Amino acid sequence: MAAKTKKHRLSPDTREVLYGFHPVMEALTAGRRTMYTLMVDRMSLSGRQARVAALAEKQGISWQTLTSNQIRAACGSDQHQGVAATVSPLPTDTMASIVAKAGREEGTCLLVLLDSIVDPNNLGAIVRTAHCVGAHALVVPKDRAVGATPAVSKASAGALEHTRLCRVTNLVSAIQWLKKAGIWVAGLAMQADQTVFQADLKGSLALVVGGEEKGLRPLVRQHCDYLVSIPLRGNVDSLNASAAAAVVLYEVFRQRQLTG
Repeated sequence: MAAKTKKHRLSPDTREVLYGFHPVMEALTAGRRTMYTLMVDRMSLSGRQARVAALAEKQGISWQTLTSNQIRAACGSDQHQGVAATVSPLPTDTMASIVAKAGREEGTCLLVLLDSIVDPNNLGAIVRTAHCVGAHALVVPKDRAVGATPAVSKASAGALEHTRLCRVTNLVSAIQWLKKAGIWVAGLAMQADQTVFQADLKGSLALVVGGEEKGLRPLVRQHCDYLVSIPLRGNVDSLNASAAAAVVLYEVFRQRQLTG
């Protein structure tokens, strides 16, 4: 039986609808959002739906049965897998708090800065890789870039729910602040003096990944401490943003494992 519905004062305008098994399950597990109502598309729950509903009920969260079309209308996607939830937006952090915490706990910091990433699938894939290699946070501009949307959580298979996110007004200003804080800033670019496999990536590092079409903007590129490239063979001249970020982040991971 569904738990009793709770009353909430938060304006509906500040709520989002997460969809898909992994985003909803990871949101419940992470506990970083307020979850208001869980939606499922059948009275006789599937195994996955039962797991989500049981965890929701354990946390005192109500759930209701809607049709698949009703859930589709609520979340705006056909990829809901029969599970969706009304939630508060993902909280954000400041770079200062992330850097300070990383310094206290681990001594070094790894951030991923995204310059004009607009495709939710690319951002979701980058989020998932960044989480898997232990990056401390993603830094995303507030304008001309996709944010922490439900589509991004779905593309990340729920990894977004565990990922710290910093939203900044100006990426160049963020880079300047990081450099003053003693963090090296490496930009990923085809035209670079060294490859990612030649660079020393073991210290505190902010990796800047450019947008899908044009890569790093000139002003962002100029403010990086150095640039790294990925060697390529074959007839295409580049990887997409998420694949390129994965190559570099796992080289960072490899180098740190060797020294750990």
